[in-house]
Amino acid sequence: MSRLVTWAAAAVLLFGAAQAADTPYPIKPIRFVVGGAAGSAPDIRARAIAPKLAQALGQPVVVDNRPGALGKIAAQEVARAAPDGHTLIMNGSLLLMQDILTPDPSFAGMRAFAPVTSVAAGPVIFTVSATLPARTLADVIGMARTEPGKVSYASAGPGSMQQLVAAALEKAAGISLLEVPYKSQALEIPDLISGQINTSFAYYPVLVPHLQSGRVRALAVASKQRLAALPDVPTFAEAGFPGIEGKGWMGIMVPLGTPEPVIRRLHKELAQILKSPEIVEQWLASGAEPGGNTPEEFAAYINEEYERWGRLLRERGIKAN
Repeated sequence: MSRLVTWAAAAVLLFGAAQAADTPYPIKPIRFVVGGAAGSAPDIRARAIAPKLAQALGQPVVVDNRPGALGKIAAQEVARAAPDGHTLIMNGSLLLMQDILTPDPSFAGMRAFAPVTSVAAGPVIFTVSATLPARTLADVIGMARTEPGKVSYASAGPGSMQQLVAAALEKAAGISLLEVPYKSQALEIPDLISGQINTSFAYYPVLVPHLQSGRVRALAVASKQRLAALPDVPTFAEAGFPGIEGKGWMGIMVPLGTPEPVIRRLHKELAQILKSPEIVEQWLASGAEPGGNTPEEFAAYINEEYERWGRLLRERGIKAN
């Protein structure tokens, strides 16, 4: 049994435990730590949520950006905070992948936190350059089978969702793609447009203007359902490859040991916010699926992600640089 499986099971038991006395909460301002810079996806989500949460809790909620080390700086800081619900963090798939690829014996990573609720999940979208004579996923698969290792795709490197979904597609289709690493999706898009790279597994926000201009074509979405923002683009399952799903996700957590009534109160208010028409509309328009699940459901989802991607990384021999 993996350490994260143990953590998830313990988390669910914790959430189900009864508390004899009510915990006064909140009694001071809430610090909402984000491991990304201002303007990053987690920051944008946090700042949309913060004022609504402040109104619901009757205390200020201050977004505190702590970028660096792929979110690990923020995570380590919040893990040391008092487990009283007055310090929240936006954690996500990025930290989880670090737990799998580069486990740190000095830091528990995702296991240092108790899940409250998911916030958003954005599936990667398989796209091709308009210079490529491919109109469907089947077209690309055919090209890759004809010339193994010739069809290229942009990747953010080991453990990135782009690489993981590409690896899943290679396994399912029996093909070999040429991985081309980039430091960011913003840097890969010009090469995709020009045809210097053939394909990409990118997120909706960076693709919007290029999809609209026709310089890039979307062929499949790595989720169970089609994106509301791209209703004409099939899922991988609809395109003939069921089970290929990959999302960059984020959710709100608190330091492990936070009292169960505090977690319940936070979940109640956050779920209402995340399911409000305003937030749902905003999230869907940006190509994201709204969150709001229970702490138990969120813990189970994290565990499933850990097991699924950990297994694929081992099978494909993918390791950190």
